[in-house]
Amino acid sequence: MWDFIKKIFSERDGDVTVIVLDENEPDGSSSFKLRAIDIVKMTLLVMFVSVSITIIMFFATPLGSLYQHQQDESLRRSVVQISDRVSALQDSLIARDIQLRDMRDILRTTRDTLFQVEVTGEMFGLENGRGLVSPTAGLNAYEMLSPNEILQSGVMSQAPDFPANFPIRGTLTQGYSAEEGHFGLDIAARPGTEFYVLADGTVLDEGWTINYGYVIYVQHANGIMSVYKHAARLAKSKGDYVLKGDILGTIGDSGVLSTGSHLHLEIWKNGVPQNPSMYLLN
Repeated sequence: MWDFIKKIFSERDGDVTVIVLDENEPDGSSSFKLRAIDIVKMTLLVMFVSVSITIIMFFATPLGSLYQHQQDESLRRSVVQISDRVSALQDSLIARDIQLRDMRDILRTTRDTLFQVEVTGEMFGLENGRGLVSPTAGLNAYEMLSPNEILQSGVMSQAPDFPANFPIRGTLTQGYSAEEGHFGLDIAARPGTEFYVLADGTVLDEGWTINYGYVIYVQHANGIMSVYKHAARLAKSKGDYVLKGDILGTIGDSGVLSTGSHLHLEIWKNGVPQNPSMYLLN
């Protein structure tokens, strides 16, 4: 076949005789005399018609739509993946902004546990330059404070009672791992299970977060703070004084980072994360 094509192109200015032989009937052979240039033109015409028919079928039949649909579907998947990544980044930025705002509010608005007693002239029996005795002159400073203020005034001067019992009855599912960014213990329990404060202290802050659901922070003495995350309900409010074993709330599967009903416990000392296992009774 290749020799035949080369022969046609080499003799394109002359005539070519094509003889067709029938193997079953030798006498039935026939011959055709063609001009080589006509064969070349016919070949090119057949190629042009074939290409034209292919293009027409591609644009005028569902074949083209199917190919275009595949391209659009691939592009659509890429756009959806990019959109999901952008949404996840936006949620992370929003959660970070909320946490930073909460921390800033804590630093700005949280009152110190110390108290001051204002000293005035009336406490020394002086009123308008006369030696009159004030109604409070015979009272000691602690007698002018409420019982709750007296308790809070001494809570930070006492060492917290550690080691303590686990804050909830459940199963330990994940331990402390600073290398993996997991700065606490995960204790799984049924939804609605109550959890307790580890030691005496004051509720530094509490509220709802996107990642961790309800979170409550308790400040103890010696710069120790305990943090309880993934709560479904809280029983204490910011500023409340709590005693060891008081109920802080109930747990649940709350927060986008939660993979089940559990309590996440963290312990920090002077701003440094601690392994809670060192503060708990085994």
